[in-house]
Amino acid sequence: MLNIKHKEFHKSFLYLLIIFVLMSYLVLLIGWYEFNDPALIANERLHFIELVVLPILTMAVIYTLFKKYRCDHNFNYLITRHFFKGSRLVKGFLIIMYPCLIYMALWKFSVVPIMYYAENNLGELWSEEYFLTDVTTCIINDQQQCITLNIADLSTGEEHSFRWYIDTDELQTLKNKKINLVGEKSYFGYLVNEIQW
Repeated sequence: MLNIKHKEFHKSFLYLLIIFVLMSYLVLLIGWYEFNDPALIANERLHFIELVVLPILTMAVIYTLFKKYRCDHNFNYLITRHFFKGSRLVKGFLIIMYPCLIYMALWKFSVVPIMYYAENNLGELWSEEYFLTDVTTCIINDQQQCITLNIADLSTGEEHSFRWYIDTDELQTLKNKKINLVGEKSYFGYLVNEIQW
């Protein structure tokens, strides 16, 4: 009997250790993303991950949790008691919000490491002309001046946006004009290092 409790303790400790490592990884990634904020223009590979792979993974996680909820009485009790408290309106709101939270967690676990990889494994130099469609101030409480640049690709018409911290006053006057982005090409997109006008 003591041996069984000892094994259960080790199993619980292992689960807690895995959760701690994953949460630390997530916190470090979020910290890196918020501190560095890379100006990355995503290509088809990153769009495929964001728009196809992650929604499929989100649906798979929801399906797995729903199946476990339907079959396992203990899991059913745990979910009902701790995650779906309140009125029907609150429960309906939570049913909508949990898939969004799952998608956001999967995005942080997959896309932020891709951006880290893209920033640290750069390829050849890249330069391309874009049309600056809109310039807005960032909605973050930060000491630095930040603007969000919305640009359109001249060849495809595809729109992109990223945050920029340098020459913000000059860039705000260039709305509806062509600008040249200079940076480095990576496997998942283009990292912008400089804007020329």
